[in-house]
Amino acid sequence: MMIPYYRKIRKKLAENNRPMKYLRYAIGETVLVVVGILIALQINNWNQERIQKEELDGLLKSIANGVKSDVRTLNLLSTARENIAIKADSIFRAYVAGVKDSISAVEAAYITSAFSDINNSIYFNPNTSAFQSLENSTYIGKLQGTDLALLLSTYYTNGERIHNIEEEYNQNTSNLIQDWRANFRNSDENIFISPWSFFEDFEAIRPRYLEILKDGHSINILENAFYEPRVIRLYEEQILMGNKLISMINNSNYTFDQQTKLDFSGILFSFGDVDLVSILINGQVPTEFELRYASSGVGSGHFSREKDYVVIEYPENTYDWGSPYFIVNALKGRVHEMDFSPYQKLLIEIKGETGNEEFQVTMKDKNDPPDGTESRVDLKISSKWKIYEIETSQFVTADMEIIEVPLAFVFQGPVGQNIHLRSVQFKKE
Repeated sequence: MMIPYYRKIRKKLAENNRPMKYLRYAIGETVLVVVGILIALQINNWNQERIQKEELDGLLKSIANGVKSDVRTLNLLSTARENIAIKADSIFRAYVAGVKDSISAVEAAYITSAFSDINNSIYFNPNTSAFQSLENSTYIGKLQGTDLALLLSTYYTNGERIHNIEEEYNQNTSNLIQDWRANFRNSDENIFISPWSFFEDFEAIRPRYLEILKDGHSINILENAFYEPRVIRLYEEQILMGNKLISMINNSNYTFDQQTKLDFSGILFSFGDVDLVSILINGQVPTEFELRYASSGVGSGHFSREKDYVVIEYPENTYDWGSPYFIVNALKGRVHEMDFSPYQKLLIEIKGETGNEEFQVTMKDKNDPPDGTESRVDLKISSKWKIYEIETSQFVTADMEIIEVPLAFVFQGPVGQNIHLRSVQFKKE
């Protein structure tokens, strides 16, 4: 008689648990739906990221192609300006500074051709369309704060700076040409501009051609062409940045390695912002500096550039002393001092031509007198490449906050020496 009673109880309990089963089922269904939605959103985000990356990569590839074109143009411009500088220098040395008082019809044609080249304005016009598309896109934020973004910005800003400098130089040349033409407005102008027209009777016009060539107006044009190599140095830095841009984009690399930071110190970074600052990089002097030569005698500097280093010569039995030195020459020559106080180490990569070369090195601030009283450090080098490390604190007479000569070599006596210099860096401890 008790069995039906228990059956009723079990039936009642089952009826009471039915809502709980429904609740569990509903929760399970909800969890599955939510998980499905999250997975769908994640897949969508992945797809969006993939699409955006492909579009960003496409823009960067277009920029790289434009930069490749820029580099080709910059190399051509460098060659053109170097040719002009060489021609102007050779003409000046032979016919203005030299003693040559005769000229042939062929030489006259060469000189006239050189003047025509000087008058032919050339410019660097970087390909900016792809970069402008990137700037106007939503993808520029993905590069924010990266080394690639810094390099991109500096490359195109520097390209505009180069164009402005070229424009200023070309305008100055144009003004000199106009002055020249105003001075020789009569038939004498034709004698100089087209001497080949007088080839059959060149003897008759030779004296007048030489007079025009040695006139102050002509000399001004030749001397102005001596500044062409300064523009070439700007091209070289732009080529360096351009090649690095191409490499980073092709390798999807947004961060500089240590060597790149070293190569670009003084170009991309302010002094004090990086651990290493270079005043000589693989034989190249950055535009913020110049390498000069002073001596006890009269004469030009004795240094030349090889593939990746500079050869400095102190000629035998020529001077009582000689000093090749680096100077600060930033912002088109308007800044002549820099703060080197953040840097405690001077690193000089150097070797001697024969070994055992001995000399001194020094640093000078803008107030140091030119009397040889500055602090110096003795250096003896071998015939193998080596980096010599010097504490900048040893240059006790130099105020590191107002350095004008960040490095000078001092040779003394009659013994000649040749040294090979590859790089010079200042390093933080």
